[in-house]
Amino acid sequence: MSPAQSPHASRAAQRVGLWPLVLAALTTVPGAAQTSPDDEAREPRVPSGLAAVWRVDGRKLDQRDSAWSVAAFSTDGKLVGISDDSGTRVFRVRDGALVRMLPAPFSTGQFAYSLAISANGLAAIGRVGGVEVFALDGAAVPARYHCAGACGPVSAAAFSPNGKWLAFQAARGALEPTPGLVSVVDLGAGGVVAELEASATRTKVAFAADGRALFAANVTRVDESGTFGLRSWVTTGWRRVRDLPGVAAPKGTIGPYALNESVAAYQRDGRLELRRLVSGELVWAVPLAPPALDAALGSSPMRLDLVAFSRDLVLSFESPEARDEQGAIVLRRLADGETIAMYDVAGVSALALAPDGGAFLYSTGAGRTYTVLARVPR
Repeated sequence: MSPAQSPHASRAAQRVGLWPLVLAALTTVPGAAQTSPDDEAREPRVPSGLAAVWRVDGRKLDQRDSAWSVAAFSTDGKLVGISDDSGTRVFRVRDGALVRMLPAPFSTGQFAYSLAISANGLAAIGRVGGVEVFALDGAAVPARYHCAGACGPVSAAAFSPNGKWLAFQAARGALEPTPGLVSVVDLGAGGVVAELEASATRTKVAFAADGRALFAANVTRVDESGTFGLRSWVTTGWRRVRDLPGVAAPKGTIGPYALNESVAAYQRDGRLELRRLVSGELVWAVPLAPPALDAALGSSPMRLDLVAFSRDLVLSFESPEARDEQGAIVLRRLADGETIAMYDVAGVSALALAPDGGAFLYSTGAGRTYTVLARVPR
């Protein structure tokens, strides 16, 4: 029986170290928050067996603080960033060196709803009504680009591979009377050059690897049910070349939480499912991670909190619905859902996979926050 078929066996194998992972020396970024020996005894540690490259400690949370955060790799995979209520920090992937700290805005309610980092040193942060774009080696004052018309939080943003374009999309409610728009910014000219119609309650924008096309989530309402749809445009003239309505989400689904140009992932009936956008065909369905081996009997069911794709991997965080026990970070193969690795960890608030699938980052939002970059076992 494969790990995907037997998640309990997979969890046990991970705990006894049957995956031949080597724990690298942990590197704390200079200037990051430090902990005393007493604090370290109480704070969560990097999970056993995780091939960590570096760890950065953050702030101490109390009950009034928000634990929500977002994370993203740069388009070339050399930088990685994490945004939360305290601001945005951008690190160098190879050694965890801090490249830039961008403070949170003074105005209240302006959280970071999305984050994108370009290969040529720009960081875009999605806010309510638009994005802020910072030069990582420049002044602290960002360029600001606003949505066309009225929009809420910009929950998806992406740079083109060459850093010429920035696309962003704000989520639209199911009952919104007007369609949503994907705004495209020419960063050289410093202005919005295209406003492309596409609406989604769970947003997604991404450029093709060669930069010649852009796709965005586009949800059509059919009998009160959302569809897994998307639209694509070529970047020369922004002509729409694909309009995929998708199929209605199966009854009982939560999500979709993630999608690319072919498939969407979501939770349904205690499982993580992957379904084709064009036909609705179920690619695979696997049980969510079981409770930790030391969890109390009768633990609450697991739920899918976070999920991200690379070209061949699915990275997720799955936790008990009761939120009083630790969850699990799970790496699965995109092709068949087979579990590659599983790590017990509490309070994960953000996940990101490197573009080449060779590394992943997670950040926690429980106790003293910390961020870890780790290698993907192969």
